[in-house]
Amino acid sequence: QRSRSQNIVPCTVSQLLAAEQVDETFRICDVEISQVTVVGIVRHAEKAPTNILYKVDDMTAAPMDVRQWVDTDEAGGENVVIPPGTYVKVAGHLRSFQNKKSLVAFKIMPLENMNEFTTHILEIVNAHMILRKNLMSASRMPQSFSSTGINDMGGYGGGGSLPLNGLTAHQSQVLNLIKSCHVPEGMSLQDLKQQLPSMSMSTIKQAVEFLSSEGHIYSTVDDDHYKSTDAE
Repeated sequence: QRSRSQNIVPCTVSQLLAAEQVDETFRICDVEISQVTVVGIVRHAEKAPTNILYKVDDMTAAPMDVRQWVDTDEAGGENVVIPPGTYVKVAGHLRSFQNKKSLVAFKIMPLENMNEFTTHILEIVNAHMILRKNLMSASRMPQSFSSTGINDMGGYGGGGSLPLNGLTAHQSQVLNLIKSCHVPEGMSLQDLKQQLPSMSMSTIKQAVEFLSSEGHIYSTVDDDHYKSTDAE
């Protein structure tokens, strides 16, 4: 997969905190990231002789440490501390030290218009939908065993069989039933419950939400009816 280390990927703080670290690289949904942008509010600012440490909060997780190094020889704009309570857009590199992630900023810009905050959220959704779509089309193959949720004991039902294509037994049962339904509006949650009496409605809904988010199924006439994207 193409490295995105030279591209700037818009992200939320929660996505950055959840990013998987492999050696010196970070990955979100198996896509390598390095340079990112986040938008949030400065909760705390602390100036040291060589750097300014901000805590930036975008309300998706705990505030993230953002460190901006300053040139001690020049009295440039980077030496000015942005006061707490200011909304900012941060462009920087993701770093991890002692299992704590932070950003090293190469630019921090106070927002001039709150529409920039909304635009950033839309950019996040767009960018990560594109990344997910590219990954799904590039890897129409069974997921590795390590990505199937080893701790989910529900995946080992049905005679101790291994999860299929990265799905637990519950998810596979739900998907197979939806696949086998040839009614135009698809299969309803009530139909699934009727055919899976041993499975609770909450488990069925969780399976449906997962399958929908992964692109295996889609809703039809309403949020209660689903069809398979790969109907048999």
